[in-house]
Amino acid sequence: MTKHYRVGMAGAAALLALPAVAASPGIPAEWVGRYQAKVVSASSGMNGDGTTTFGGGNAPATTFNVQTLACATEFTMDISRSGSINGRGKIMYVYRGKAGNPLTALAPGGIGAGPGGFAMNLKDGKQFRDWTFTGTVTPDGTVEINGIPDTPMDYLNTGKWEKHRPWSALPPVDKTKMRGPFKLQLANEKGEKGPVPAIRVDRFLQLDDALIKRVRYQTIIQRSDASITPACKLDEPAPPKCAATEYIKTKAKIGVEGLYSIESSRDMKSGETSVTSSTGGEMTGGFSTDSSGNVGWEGNAGLMTGSMQMNPVDGSYSVAVGIGVDTGSLVPGPTKLSEKVELVWDSACGPGIRASGSVNMGATGSSVEGAIFLVKGY
Repeated sequence: MTKHYRVGMAGAAALLALPAVAASPGIPAEWVGRYQAKVVSASSGMNGDGTTTFGGGNAPATTFNVQTLACATEFTMDISRSGSINGRGKIMYVYRGKAGNPLTALAPGGIGAGPGGFAMNLKDGKQFRDWTFTGTVTPDGTVEINGIPDTPMDYLNTGKWEKHRPWSALPPVDKTKMRGPFKLQLANEKGEKGPVPAIRVDRFLQLDDALIKRVRYQTIIQRSDASITPACKLDEPAPPKCAATEYIKTKAKIGVEGLYSIESSRDMKSGETSVTSSTGGEMTGGFSTDSSGNVGWEGNAGLMTGSMQMNPVDGSYSVAVGIGVDTGSLVPGPTKLSEKVELVWDSACGPGIRASGSVNMGATGSSVEGAIFLVKGY
């Protein structure tokens, strides 16, 4: 037997009086729409902080200079009324490095990328990867984005081809979340025609990695229906130039002989004065590094002299061999005189002849050095 229940007018009125379920608040209407990027990039080693030195002491120091870059060349992002995010773009990747060691100073930068060399680079110098991502934005402007390109890149590491995983151009929360999710903040900024919703980031993330110390993240994404091309430029290092086809310099030096010194050098032709500090010398087997980023070696065997120097930042190098005499091995006492004449090959200036004479009195010393390069305008 079926029972029927009937709701009277009073019951119906009570049901109608129940409170309605409140709708979830949405994001501000002006945040809905298409977004373009002025810049989305992550870079390291581009601000003079990409050099790391390994070794030293009685062994030749090896100096690594590593630069990385990931920046969007294309970017489009759409935010819906519900706060969902869908985006796409393209990222250019750069990962390059060189190592300088006196024992490899004879090898130009191009040879360094070959088998057994000290160099690393992506194939063709840079690689491009398509990028799609999703995410959400909440009414308080908190943005969460997920998605990184996942197609591996071809990477030449010390003469061996490897695969390198793409990384994010967006800033992570910290170094434990390098692959996301990425937290950003959307807010209204003042514009010429009223508020402009935008995401803006410019900060450093300290990694303290052996080769990558810190990463700079720059992001400017704004609501715009107009097409914007993101800034994404790789500044190629200028090739080393020959400062002069001939020079003569006077030098004054102070420090601990064979271990540490500060040198002031004055070009007699231009009048330019420069100061560099260096570590190493006779007490470290002739190996040294200086404040200009150079690593080098200098030594002699009887009357034969030789030296090598390389700068891993710009890839320049020089090699010299010649003859010389040093009274330090002939006459006892704190003062010694030395003279030498050398044939020199400089990667920027070509072949030349270099001569020098010096007086060393323990903690202080002075010298004169001159050179003539044989191929003008090399």
